[in-house]
Amino acid sequence: MKQYAWVEDNFAPSAKALRAEFDRRFGDPKQTRSDRFIWDFWHVPDQYTLVRTPADHFFPKKIFAPFLSRLGEWARKTLGCTAITPPWLSYYVEGCEQKFHSDVPHGPWAFVYSLSPHKRLFRGGETLLLRPDVLDYWRNFSDSTDRELNSFVERIEPRFNRLVVFDPRIPHGVTRVEGTMDPRAARLVLHGWFTDPKPCIDGSLSARQVAPALDEAVGRLVDGIAQLGLWHGILSLRIYVSRSGTVKKVDLLADTMVPVKGDPADATRIRTLAKRAVQGLRFPRVGGESAITLPLLFR
Repeated sequence: MKQYAWVEDNFAPSAKALRAEFDRRFGDPKQTRSDRFIWDFWHVPDQYTLVRTPADHFFPKKIFAPFLSRLGEWARKTLGCTAITPPWLSYYVEGCEQKFHSDVPHGPWAFVYSLSPHKRLFRGGETLLLRPDVLDYWRNFSDSTDRELNSFVERIEPRFNRLVVFDPRIPHGVTRVEGTMDPRAARLVLHGWFTDPKPCIDGSLSARQVAPALDEAVGRLVDGIAQLGLWHGILSLRIYVSRSGTVKKVDLLADTMVPVKGDPADATRIRTLAKRAVQGLRFPRVGGESAITLPLLFR
């Protein structure tokens, strides 16, 4: 089964501090402090309408740094991504929305982290993802089934302290917000992209110790996939290594592979090839166990 999106609730311990800072800045609408004049009303007709600012310009470092640390550690262990683009902080009041679009050049994964109020006074504001089967609509078409909007899209509510991560190639958007003009009651999110996928190691093994075996395995896998056509996407594996250097277990963390020239039915074969490529690896004997997150990017 493909893993192209995650929803992580109660994500960051620093959520309340971040939200409190936003509420403090907007607590008195009559104040004219300079730190209130840092927002861009971004409007592209029939595409984007929202109010945004660079998040690191808005939040004090002492409360923003712990959030970035938590976000970066999650991305490293779950996706094998080692960098984050500078996040935006955006709020959505009456009329704000994002129409369907994709973010292909920015990074292999997009994230949206909600600081929206616990008790929502607005309507809308859900993250919309076009379901992958819609992108291959006719292959699974049935004329015995009626189709309406919710059969074509996945809606994800902007709950407080919720992280949403997804494949940014999938057309996505934000439903139109209605019901408030108050920034304190608006849809409030931090958003950006995870980048720089590379092997990430936890435990006793070092990067130098794992590199020869991983290079050999990746080479075999690339050759095997090449025989199945041209594919685009990312596979992320989590490899658990014993202290003796043998592979104990391999988990498939993420799979967004789609054929450019090939048979979609071969997706299962690719996942099997990926696991087999690393299951028999031998690493140096060390003093403790290790876990390796291995992201494989195909373009």
